[in-house]
Amino acid sequence: MQKIKFIALAILSTMITAGYAASTDNKQDIKPLWDYWYTITVDKKIPYAYYNERVEKKNDRLFIQTHVWKLEEDFINEEQLGAFAANNAELTPLFYNFHSKYRQTETNVDGTVSEKNVLTVKVRKGPTEDTAPMKRVLKEKVFFSQFFPVWLGMKLPSLKPSKSIPFEVVLEDNIELEFVPTQGRVRLEAPDEFAKSTKTQKIWIYFRGTEGFWWVDSSGAALKIEMPKTKTVVERSTKEKATKFITTN
Repeated sequence: MQKIKFIALAILSTMITAGYAASTDNKQDIKPLWDYWYTITVDKKIPYAYYNERVEKKNDRLFIQTHVWKLEEDFINEEQLGAFAANNAELTPLFYNFHSKYRQTETNVDGTVSEKNVLTVKVRKGPTEDTAPMKRVLKEKVFFSQFFPVWLGMKLPSLKPSKSIPFEVVLEDNIELEFVPTQGRVRLEAPDEFAKSTKTQKIWIYFRGTEGFWWVDSSGAALKIEMPKTKTVVERSTKEKATKFITTN
């Protein structure tokens, strides 16, 4: 899994703000899917970050917003990402905004997908430093990585222990990768004691050379994530506990 975007800033870009406002004019059409808080521990014992993940369904669209607070070099840095996708089996990508703040440096990434499946991404670092727009033609079934739990929830009924299936996503915040879609695989695992006690399903995931395990509920939302290679553990928490998880000296 990429750096946790897995993601309180008060602003999103004009594109996300306008798009979300337009999609929420009629509030009775909004259906919350989940709104969960998580903590992230590295090396099995070091509190590293916490984040909130919220997913909503609005008519023919899905909206996801993730907000991460990370403790790095004794500073709490923030990342926030909001994305829209079509409410269909392919989770057809529409547009997104990523905003991060590392000390005094801010980065904004805006991505939009045309009707011809062309992704155009604009990156701004600081108040004025814009990069040339990057364009990528997306193949069918490529989706925004933020929607991976939603995609996983759709696939759960068909997953089998003996066979892995592929997926391909755009990493919305990975500027170095230049937004080239990246492939991974998932497979249903035999239930362990944690899966049995929490009534979740254990999923094996291989992505960008890293193996991980997700314990997910029927919607695909994670209850726990373990990445043995990096000794990282993500656990669902409460807002009260999560917001007290990291502190500076």
